[in-house]
Amino acid sequence: MYKYILMDLDNTLLDFNAGERDAFNKVLESERMHYSDELIQRYQQINGKLWQDLEAGNITRQQLLDTRFQKFFGSIGRTVDGVEKERIFRATLNDSHVLIEGALALLQYLKSKDMIICSATNGVYHTQIQRMQASGIYEYFNHHFISEEIGYEKPDIRFFEHCFNTLQLDNQQEVLMIGDTLTSDILGAKNAGIDSCYFGFKASDATYTVRTLKEIEDII
Repeated sequence: MYKYILMDLDNTLLDFNAGERDAFNKVLESERMHYSDELIQRYQQINGKLWQDLEAGNITRQQLLDTRFQKFFGSIGRTVDGVEKERIFRATLNDSHVLIEGALALLQYLKSKDMIICSATNGVYHTQIQRMQASGIYEYFNHHFISEEIGYEKPDIRFFEHCFNTLQLDNQQEVLMIGDTLTSDILGAKNAGIDSCYFGFKASDATYTVRTLKEIEDII
């Protein structure tokens, strides 16, 4: 049924949360502050809103990267150089390559079925490529679709149109989008007219919903 797999990376194959915690801690250390759940939750709320604005086309990627730490520290009464804090954050995040349980086995399974496997991720190109290489999954992909390089973020239909054009699709029913985010992955797939598989625990109108990556083998 499916020939092409569009695969999200962060918190689908790669454990972004672990890398984010380590990188955020480095930023705090640069201000001689100690990590706490309260602080990272505050940062994630601010960062999440900025990503929503980016996906909606209200801000640019550079604006997001340049201002998120300025906004975070501003919310706790500190003035910082947001660009410098982003540099510290990015240097640690680039080295983060912890895999989600079952990620490697899933890629091996898809490859054994002769699927065309494509990373399809919102993110910084260099960061995502480096993390895939460090984790040992880079070579499993036939194509890499990364929003910074494409110029559009999921769920923008132009992101998916770029994928379709590169793959020279004849039949969109042969494409499955797998991801953990209801907006960028699942809504994006729906808008693009392709099936989707939601990896997570929220209510979803995706074509399929799985709680573990192993379950995807029953779909394909």
